[in-house]
Amino acid sequence: MSDIYVFDLDGVIVDPSERIKAVLSRLGLPLDIDVEKLKGSMKRRFWDLFLSPKMLHLDKPRDIGIEVLKDRMKRGKVIIVTGRPISLKKPTIRELMEFGVEIDYKNDIIFRPKGDLRPDYEYKVSIISMLDNVVEIHDDSIRVLEAIRKVRPHVMLYLHYGNSYTILG
Repeated sequence: MSDIYVFDLDGVIVDPSERIKAVLSRLGLPLDIDVEKLKGSMKRRFWDLFLSPKMLHLDKPRDIGIEVLKDRMKRGKVIIVTGRPISLKKPTIRELMEFGVEIDYKNDIIFRPKGDLRPDYEYKVSIISMLDNVVEIHDDSIRVLEAIRKVRPHVMLYLHYGNSYTILG
């Protein structure tokens, strides 16, 4: 069985920064607010807007993430594990095709099931812990990577940010 390389979508392959700014602006919030600190109904309103298919047109390809993904496709199997809900499957596939990401869209991208509201670090760990031969994880959340390290201590972890990434080990 070939090596598996796991990639997050938003913040790794896709740059959602303009979508985030548009949602914050629409909610009347400061553009530099830490989204992770939103609470209650404001948090729900943010995520409902952020995960609206009408907002995906604001996304841009994240060149470094796509470059690394394409390199890993030559080395083994790439699986995208995204926190996006399954309801965004068709627009997400359309977006990735526009960005030149050519994967098996039936088997190699895992969306969050309807009604699954667990934090990303719980949701992604549950998915990744079921995969065999994982050698690398690419995500933009340190919390996700720290949670994965507990169940996959020997996997290389890549923290993506801005136009770069760092290897955590």
